[in-house]
Parts: sequence; C-alpha cells; structure tokens
Amino acid sequence: MKSTIRILAPAIAGLTLMGNSHAQVSTSSLTLYGIVDSAIQYVKFDRPISPTLQAASGNLQASRLGFRGTEDLGGGYKANFQLEMGFNTYTGVAGGNTLWNRGSTVGLSSPYGSVDLGNMYLPIYWVFLGSDVATYGLANPSAIMSLEHTVTLGKSGTGGFYPNAIRYRTPDLNGFSSEIGYSFGSENAGFQSEAGRNEGLNLQYKRGPLWVGYGVNHYRYYANGTTNDASSQITHVVSGSYDFGSFVLGGNYLYTKRTDSTNFFASAEMVNAKVPFGPGDIDIGVARRIENGGARAMAYNVGYVYFLSKRTQLYGYAAYIQNNGQSTQGFGLLGSAYAVVQPGFKPWAVTGGLRTSF
Repeated sequence: MKSTIRILAPAIAGLTLMGNSHAQVSTSSLTLYGIVDSAIQYVKFDRPISPTLQAASGNLQASRLGFRGTEDLGGGYKANFQLEMGFNTYTGVAGGNTLWNRGSTVGLSSPYGSVDLGNMYLPIYWVFLGSDVATYGLANPSAIMSLEHTVTLGKSGTGGFYPNAIRYRTPDLNGFSSEIGYSFGSENAGFQSEAGRNEGLNLQYKRGPLWVGYGVNHYRYYANGTTNDASSQITHVVSGSYDFGSFVLGGNYLYTKRTDSTNFFASAEMVNAKVPFGPGDIDIGVARRIENGGARAMAYNVGYVYFLSKRTQLYGYAAYIQNNGQSTQGFGLLGSAYAVVQPGFKPWAVTGGLRTSF
C-alpha cells in the first residue's frame, strides 16, 4: 500500500471584474512509500572466522523511504520526480552516508516516452532484476554473485546507482519497450576526464505471463592513477521469466569483459523459481560464475516467505557458495568486508526476518 496525497491546484486564468473568468485545474500527486526490513543472520563468512550471529537490515529487500510526485501539465505531458533513500533499520544510518542513496530524479513524460535526469540505475539493471522472481536480496543467488562489487568487476551496470545520469524510456509499443541511459561519471574536467562514464540500453518484451529482456552497458575507468588512457568494461545480460500459474520461473545469462592489461572476463548464469505454498512462497535458486584464471563458483539458496498480510511478511532463507580453488566469492551483500574470501572457502548463511511495506 502506498500513501498518496492528491492536490488540486486551481490556476485562475483571465479573471476579470466583468465575471468573464474561468479556471484551469491541474492535478498533482505525491506518493510516500517505503519498506522496513529487519533480520537476524548467522553466517560463516570466511575460513578463519567463526560463525557469527548478527542483526541485519534488508535481507529480503533493502529498507527504504521514498517520495514520488507527478504534475499533470495537460495534453498527455507530465512532470515527474522521485527521491529514495535506503537505510539500516537497526542504526538509522543512510546507506553510503548519502541522503538519496537509492536515486534522485526529475523529468518529463509524454505519449512519446519519458526523459529523467539525476542519480539512477542504468538500463541494464532492469533486465538483470527482471529475471529475479523473488527479490533482490539473500533470496537470490544472482544477487549473491551479482558481479557488482568493485573488488571483482567494478560498476558493470548490473547493480549500483550512477550519478550525473540521463535516460530516455519509450512508451509501451504492443509489449515492447526500451531505455537508453548515459552517465557523465565523475565529471573530471581535465586529467582522466572519462572516469566513471557509462552508456547503455535495454530492450524488453512482455506479453501475458512471458517477459524477456536484453541489456548492455559500457563503463569507462582508468587502470591506475597515472594513465590518461581510459579502459572499458562491456557487460551484456539476457534475461527472461514466465509465470506458469503454479510457479514462476526466471533466469539470466551475463557476460562481461575488460579492455585493460588484465584481460579480465567473467560469465554467470542463474535460474530461480517462486512456488506458492500455503500462505506464502517457496523461493529456490542456483547460480554459476566463471572467471578467467580458472575461478569457478556455484551458489544455492532456498527460502520461504510467509504472508501475514499483503504488506507484511515473515521470511527465512539459507544460502551456500561453493568456490573452487581459484575462486574467492563471498557474501558481500551480507557483510561488505567479506565480498572476497580465501581461495576455495565455501561460505554459508541462514537468516530470518520481518518485512513490511507502505
């Protein structure tokens, strides 16, 4: 449920003493929304660390508070904005110590599509997320192995927000839609001026229970602090999902490659399912990642979400990562200090929590 405030703003035009006046009424809306998610987790992060019992925020979905507003400009045109902040429910601290860390945009929409400017996800993210039939959290091994953390892959576009960005979204065209995005990056005026720049697009199609999508992202960075020759990372994602009625199945394939001297590349694939059972859903999934240098990792999860109401759920999950002798994948989303583990270690985690939305 979202709390929506409707505001009627009379615009009096041509008001005269002769009584020959009329009023034009524009409609605006302001929506306040959010998620509050708190959990307890028990995790074996790395080989030299004993299993740890912790309070955790956002293990089903990230806790957040947001505002979304629209003003009808007439003729099918609207002005839009969105401000969203993520926070830790146990400490109250905003993620990254940034106020609107989950996006801040303003834009215009029309029958021909929409244009937004600000801090936002780039197009490839929505294709990646669309294959996650549960939620983007511990529930999904593709999240565990999201390829988004800087230690392994940098900002590939599959996750994370991008500042100084602009995007265009097409209207729905018989189930087809597309999005083009560009980020100006760090906006260095001189040396290493291309740092953090991104451009990408996606193509999506939805008809009935079927959804498929493709996304690509081109990210530029510098291999060290002395070079002025930018390197690139190009990431491709193909995703799909299908609602069979008795269950929902989703999957994706991702490939990314860098152009610097490391010649880094990686691929990953994921399959997950959501199966209604009793008053809730069973969520299961498996993912695999392959990197250059022989690193291989598998991730597995199983969980259950119990619906107390449409807005409030109890949940419990277990997840396991199986690294080979060259792989160092850890639970970076559960503990940022443990995104990388000792080669060959196999971390595991269990969690239970409560999530509510408004």
